[in-house]
Amino acid sequence: MILIRKSGSTYAIPSLIGLMGLSINSVVAQTPNPHALEETKPAATAPAAKSPNTSAYLSAAELRMRQDVSYLAADAREGRGPGTAGIDDAAEYIANEFKRIGLKPAPNAHGYFQKFTITNEPSLEPGSKLIVKRQSGSNLVFDDKTDFSPLALGDSGKLAGKEIVFAGYGITAKDASLKLDYDDYAGLDVKGKVVLILRREPQLNDEKSAFAGKSNTAYAEFRHKATNAFQHGAAAVLLVNNLAGSEGKDPLMPFRAAGMGRNSTIPFVQISRVKGDEILKSANAPTLEQLEKEIDADGKPHSRLLKEVSSDMEINIARKGVAVKNVVGVLEGSGPMADETIVIGGHYDHLGFGGEGSLAFGSKEIHNGADDNASGTTMVMEMARRLSSQRDPLPRRVVFILFSAEERGLLGSQHYVDNPLFPIDKTIAMVNFDMVGRLNDAKDLTVYGTGSSPTFEAIVDGLGKASGFNIKKINDGTGPSDHQSFYLKNLPVLFFFTGTHKEYHRPVDDVETINFQGMGRVANYTELVLLDLIRRPDRPVFTKVAGRAAGPGRVSLRAYLGSIPDYDDAGKGVKLSGVQTNSPAEKGGLKGGDIVIKMAGKPVGTIQDYMESLSTGKPGDEVEVVVKRDGKDVTLKVKLGNRPGN
Repeated sequence: MILIRKSGSTYAIPSLIGLMGLSINSVVAQTPNPHALEETKPAATAPAAKSPNTSAYLSAAELRMRQDVSYLAADAREGRGPGTAGIDDAAEYIANEFKRIGLKPAPNAHGYFQKFTITNEPSLEPGSKLIVKRQSGSNLVFDDKTDFSPLALGDSGKLAGKEIVFAGYGITAKDASLKLDYDDYAGLDVKGKVVLILRREPQLNDEKSAFAGKSNTAYAEFRHKATNAFQHGAAAVLLVNNLAGSEGKDPLMPFRAAGMGRNSTIPFVQISRVKGDEILKSANAPTLEQLEKEIDADGKPHSRLLKEVSSDMEINIARKGVAVKNVVGVLEGSGPMADETIVIGGHYDHLGFGGEGSLAFGSKEIHNGADDNASGTTMVMEMARRLSSQRDPLPRRVVFILFSAEERGLLGSQHYVDNPLFPIDKTIAMVNFDMVGRLNDAKDLTVYGTGSSPTFEAIVDGLGKASGFNIKKINDGTGPSDHQSFYLKNLPVLFFFTGTHKEYHRPVDDVETINFQGMGRVANYTELVLLDLIRRPDRPVFTKVAGRAAGPGRVSLRAYLGSIPDYDDAGKGVKLSGVQTNSPAEKGGLKGGDIVIKMAGKPVGTIQDYMESLSTGKPGDEVEVVVKRDGKDVTLKVKLGNRPGN
């Protein structure tokens, strides 16, 4: 399940950002920590071992699923990150199982693989340079090993003779919920200049600080600082560790430590405190320590133009293509409806060795992703086994797809719907499994998309109650997983999900935490749901939901726009996949295919810029949105609304 931003325990899910006007303070709910039991090796036959989180012995089906999860979530799979040998091993494992149970390759595929390339894999190229020129004295030349480190959340750039401005912590925080009215950029002209800013936020050692005491708020994020500088017109950012949060140390972060995605279209470079102080001294300004103390003392910015210094900079970042593949197996149907297709899917990629998306900031450990989403991958494989072994031929074609690059923004499922191996107009529904390995004692099972067809609620409810589940229904078919790509093609969808937890997107999401007996219950239930859909005489009618109620684990949001952003990382605006029916976006004239380049008077280059602009709005605000449409700039007025369900 995808996730792209963090600050302490604060997160936002990109596929919901435009849709819901996601607030910068949205949070992911935490579930109780599961009981961790000693790992046991997968066995070929029952009743060899007990399931984690339960004292019951595992059935044959549960043992199969434990064997699958154990393989997919083993350290040898390297966290199934795109570009690793481990994810290729996982793809081969899935394809071999599809072949073993008799599924066929899809036409026009490469065997069991649908191959494509993603282009957002950043690398720091040779030749990065940073020089600060002083009107009095020799130039300050920065060494790329000890003095400065370009960060991947920024972009390439070549600058010469740019003035330097000290912009405090680089924060603009006008937040009534935190009683904050703080702006390091107030009265400061930084257009075309380089901003020197501090890491984290003011008063970090003060429990009474408006910035959440000793905890960081979302305004401490690198992403906020990068976007804020860009939207104020800065040409580049120089970030320096603040004293309060560095415990007397001054580490330079590795290139990818602040995330791999391009969150700003300007260079974002960390420099050492020693060099930061040399810049300030050359401009006859106070030291970093003195400036931090002044800001902490009165809680006000102490920003200033640094006279008599300027910067030359060359940063070279390439975003290279990485070959990835969806894994596809086909079970053909028989009879008059055999040309209709149902897709059963989930994603098999995860976060590799951490980086962007990881909630263990700075960790380089393997993120095994047992629940996210070895559990969903395993469920798709189990459904393939069960449906292919039915005594009577199924009346419709079933296509099983394990998607790659979901964690990068639903890229695998988006590639499939844009390049379908079976006609979209003959595809009648998509069923998605993502994070189905942590069923709790209350048997809570969340199902998205129950409103995407009039028949779905009755199927889900009726079979769910008979199977002993407490079903939590979410009508909308959008959300943070691969079903959304199909829903935006006007296809009915269902998405099964057992909930988030403390191990989510961390290295500790391991096989020991999976409730395999619970997975067995989910498999028995969802098999019945799938057989009902496959055998129904009438194709389910698609219904577009006009908004979404609050989903599990999400707090109230400030305002609602109803746009659905794409994940194109061109750095030249945010492309919209579509807009919600009857939403403010639709009423204001926004359309799928529009590229948002400006919102509420601020430029938009990346998804992060888009997020920041949306997060400041309130219901009732009329905002100006400028989009590229058919190569022309179109200016629209959109009135933000209240989020549906609030």
